[in-house]
Amino acid sequence: MRVLLVTGRIAEREVRKIAEKFNCDVHVADVDVASFITPKHLENIDLSGYDIVIVPGLARGDWKKLEKEKGVKIRLGTIHYDELPKLLENIDNVELSHEIPACKLLSINKAEENIKLVDSLDECYFHIGNVKVGGRMKIVAEIVDATKLNNDSLIAKIEYYLESGADIIDLGIPLEFDLRDVERVVKVARDCCDALSIDTFNRKAVEIGVKHGVDMIMSISIKNLDCLEFVRDNAVVVVDRDVNYLTKLVEIARSYTEKVIADPLLEPLSPFASLMRYHEFRKRCNIPLLMGVGNITELMDADSIGINAVLTYIAEEIGCQILFTTEASDKTRGSIRELRIASYMAKVSKLKKILPKDLGFDLIVFKEKRVRRNEFKAENIVEAKPSEFIRDPMGDFRIWVGDRIYCQHEKATIVGNNAKEILDTIVRLGLVSRLDHAGYLGRELKKAEMALKLGKSYVQDEELNFGIYTKEDNTTQQKR
Repeated sequence: MRVLLVTGRIAEREVRKIAEKFNCDVHVADVDVASFITPKHLENIDLSGYDIVIVPGLARGDWKKLEKEKGVKIRLGTIHYDELPKLLENIDNVELSHEIPACKLLSINKAEENIKLVDSLDECYFHIGNVKVGGRMKIVAEIVDATKLNNDSLIAKIEYYLESGADIIDLGIPLEFDLRDVERVVKVARDCCDALSIDTFNRKAVEIGVKHGVDMIMSISIKNLDCLEFVRDNAVVVVDRDVNYLTKLVEIARSYTEKVIADPLLEPLSPFASLMRYHEFRKRCNIPLLMGVGNITELMDADSIGINAVLTYIAEEIGCQILFTTEASDKTRGSIRELRIASYMAKVSKLKKILPKDLGFDLIVFKEKRVRRNEFKAENIVEAKPSEFIRDPMGDFRIWVGDRIYCQHEKATIVGNNAKEILDTIVRLGLVSRLDHAGYLGRELKKAEMALKLGKSYVQDEELNFGIYTKEDNTTQQKR
């Protein structure tokens, strides 16, 4: 296949090295930065000798129109030139796009392939509601103190959990409750999800839950075995810290139902010993295992992303079928989505016997797999210094983050989801007159955007906290 790589002057040297390795030609457009290339740069170029012309991934323009005019495929390549080798290695196996950069397209294709592989698994112990227990580990998401929520709040919470990737919704019943509230929340939740669980040690609450259609009962221990008399076609989770007792509980529960799940309990004060219990039980008994990873994420002051990823990978190795979590606190927000992605990563890794990386999806948020540093020759260097604050005669802004970003001026409150659209609107409305004020707004709005995306607190003029202390953290900045 005859391939032409189009680039700018700055990246020319590196792109030529790659082109030589893959026997491609290179055209250097009359522009320094490759992402500034447009169809006009290729209008007068003879492209007839090529099977495909690859332009930079961020190059803007109507490439489909130019392709039709030239009679040659013209498609977006990768965003960064160092990803070109991966593209060229797969050039015969992927249909590139006019709108989506090749690196993102390759990632999407890889993700779809891996998700399809996992979802096609036919292993099944039994069903909880309409959810198959087997294949990918399923996510049980607990709504803590469900009876304290009104119907609208409960429905909203369930919808959020399901959108985040929960397979089974668990209603956590507090120690003190009204039986009428148990009936109410079970009825409401029953209409919202395919698989419903109730989490309580109370016999009456279990009876009401089963009567009104719950699919799973959490949790049965030696202290509340009498709850088993209400079991019909329900799944039950049996719990104990002692492997011998847990094995006996499994035998007792199986006399009532075949849908038995064991939980050896993952404990935050002794996670390694807990995992050894899981391992020991798995060697003794081949029934579904539940791991309550939320016990760790909730009770450790560390970001949940890495914890959930590692515990999921360990759970897959042990042979667990269900992961249990909640998002009861701010620091565990996002745990359901994290476990969902991690469950696919772990299963693909096991099936393909590969490391859980380069799968088309990941849980990398704050760091990068490959840091790209664009170093240019600096000229006319001027040392940066702060300038004196001068108030903009057009007025001040108050910025805060709620469900969206709010930027309030005396003449208007602009609402949006990203910094650019809000700042563009401010400029369009003529609400800012000084360049330094516009720069300040850009900085603050970008911080607000990051806070919104990451679910962090935003306070105007305060730096976002990423857990790394510097002496500047105590510097009081002037309010603008």
